[in-house]
Amino acid sequence: MIHNAYAYITRKKVRTGILFLILMVILISLYGCLSILSSNTQLEKSLYTASQSSIVVSKKDGSEFKNQIFNNCVYEYEFVSKLEGTKVVSAKQGVSLDSLPEEYKNVVSVLATNTSSKNILFQSGVFTLTSGKNIESKDRNSILIHSELAKKNHLKVGDTIRLNSHTYTIKGIFEGKKHETYTGLSSDFSENMVFVDYQSLDTNMVTKLTIDSNDLKQVQSIYPSSEYIVSKDTKAYQSALESAQSVKHMIQILCYFIIVCGLIVLSLVLTFWLRNRVHEIGILLAIGKSKMEIIFQFVLELIFISIPLGIVVCVISLVFNQVSSFLLSYGLLMSIIIVSVLIASLMIMIKKPREILSKLS
Repeated sequence: MIHNAYAYITRKKVRTGILFLILMVILISLYGCLSILSSNTQLEKSLYTASQSSIVVSKKDGSEFKNQIFNNCVYEYEFVSKLEGTKVVSAKQGVSLDSLPEEYKNVVSVLATNTSSKNILFQSGVFTLTSGKNIESKDRNSILIHSELAKKNHLKVGDTIRLNSHTYTIKGIFEGKKHETYTGLSSDFSENMVFVDYQSLDTNMVTKLTIDSNDLKQVQSIYPSSEYIVSKDTKAYQSALESAQSVKHMIQILCYFIIVCGLIVLSLVLTFWLRNRVHEIGILLAIGKSKMEIIFQFVLELIFISIPLGIVVCVISLVFNQVSSFLLSYGLLMSIIIVSVLIASLMIMIKKPREILSKLS
């Protein structure tokens, strides 16, 4: 039967080519979906690990507190500052106060940090840096501003800006929209939020402290629960995790769709061609071959056709380190082949050998 299978696929080149294309589309589609699912699973694990490796400390009343010295800490100090020589972005609609004191006009929301890239607004994708670089621990007198604020005042990376008589150099420009609470101040709007380096404040006070540590109990011993909120930093990864899970769900549906379509198309093609092989089937039955042997030959034909394709995809999977995805996709292809052949061979399974042989006459 192995010899018969090989002889058939080498003699029927057109049919072999069509089956090769069908199997290629199924295998490559399955491999692509499973590779994305594998990468998505690794991403979820990385997000979970990262979310469990940081501890956030803040006061229950939201006030400032003195920071302790930890390795790999992110300091954040939030306040409102008056913008000098530059105009804030005004809102078209929203709450406005007519009797504001002079010191509360033209103000921006300032978040001082030693590592802006680790701020929740940047990590969650709410804010995205469009030009320049993020603030790092070595920076002094550096600032990040919103693209709308930069556009209104014709500012770019490298220009200077003044906050409460302190001059900062623009290191980066970002864009995005955060959740806003309107109190009547211009600092309420996302466009009027800036990030400055923590070192330029010359203070040891913070409003939020993020510590790279897994030892929650140690941090809680320093910051008692009666005054402080000490918890794992999971908020920064929730939106990214939800997006990853949404993509995973879509790819799973696509994978099921490919399997079902592959079964239908391959079964229809095989059913059509097996009707033209009644004489061959009858002769095999006449010389004593069983139905299972004949079906096994049909399966072997498709397996032989899929082997060159499997080798090519296997090499690709080795290059991209996705061997497990290839093994699973090729296993699914074998399952599709077997099920399709069984469906297409129903006319052999349900009919008696005499009925099939009678068609030869």
